[in-house]
Amino acid sequence: MIFKDAERDAQIQFGLNTKAELLGFIGNQGLQDLMYWNTELWRLNPRNGEDIFIDAYKFRSNQKIGYIAFMKGFTCKYAIKSFHLDHNKTSLKGMSINAGKLLKDGI
Repeated sequence: MIFKDAERDAQIQFGLNTKAELLGFIGNQGLQDLMYWNTELWRLNPRNGEDIFIDAYKFRSNQKIGYIAFMKGFTCKYAIKSFHLDHNKTSLKGMSINAGKLLKDGI
């Protein structure tokens, strides 16, 4: 599943016009220098009492620094909650570390 905002931002900010293009971008190593950022509780969770955590990552795509966030949804399937340019302006320093060592839970 891909949240509507993530799909829209991927189109506007990265030129990925369809869900298939976004998933293909991710699957074909478009997330260069992927770096685990944090894990947070979903603040706008519509189901009270059901904790859902969001895992966020920073990545590089050519000269752009991006942000992607995944969550394990209510049906235990993963969803792309966010996909956009990094609004925190993370520099490229430190983003050349081996991504495989930084992925949380082997995702």
